Amino acid sequence: MAIVSGQDIDHYAAVVDLVTGVAEASEHVDARLGRMSDLLIELLHSDTGLMVHGAPDGYEIRAIGRGAHEAARSRMTDELSIAAGPDPLLDPVRAGDLRPTTAGRAHGGQAVWQATPKCRGSLEIWGIDQVVALPVRGGIEFVAFLIGRRGEDYGDADLDLLTAVQPVAVGLVALLEPEHLPPPALRVAQLTDREREVLALLAAGHKAATIARLAGCSERTVHRHLANIYAKLSVTDRLSAVVTAQRIGLLPQT
Repeated sequence: MAIVSGQDIDHYAAVVDLVTGVAEASEHVDARLGRMSDLLIELLHSDTGLMVHGAPDGYEIRAIGRGAHEAARSRMTDELSIAAGPDPLLDPVRAGDLRPTTAGRAHGGQAVWQATPKCRGSLEIWGIDQVVALPVRGGIEFVAFLIGRRGEDYGDADLDLLTAVQPVAVGLVALLEPEHLPPPALRVAQLTDREREVLALLAAGHKAATIARLAGCSERTVHRHLANIYAKLSVTDRLSAVVTAQRIGLLPQT
């Protein structure tokens, strides 16, 4: 099945190709999701397809189709990655905005995006420095396809194409999404603003009572924030939390 890309693409043909391509794949759910990802990759002249599933405390990234190659997995440095701040690409999807967009546009320009740790991490792990998001479900447990390549950012024609095939992707994912997905390639845990504040005060050497006073909350609330931080960082004590946060760039090295 030959698929063309660019401004001359027939959106109707792209929709038909997506539906028939997925229907012709193996009946296994992961195979059909992988086929959907590969077709999107072909449509956008790209290299990698990822599927992102949201959760209350972050999200999980699954490499599917061409994205599930061993070379990418071998570049993984940590299974768990912590997002220190907002994610301009995925946070709108969590808030219910289902418009396809690119990482460069979401971050306010290519220069801003290229300077982010996420862009550097994408290049190191997946070999890509451009990403376009195709949301298929909004909310806390959002679902989106991320298609990536290295080089030129995706343009208006690419976004128009994704907008055309989006209803099909939404319907197919609703039918195909399994109860038990393959293990994620990467888990991203997001610290809340309050958790980042508590972590910084913890790193400064303050005890819970002092943190509570400085943060304007109860000591019980501080302990709850600390428990959440430990869980997200996969640690069990204060020293390990600070050391881990410094190692992954969440806190400055001392």
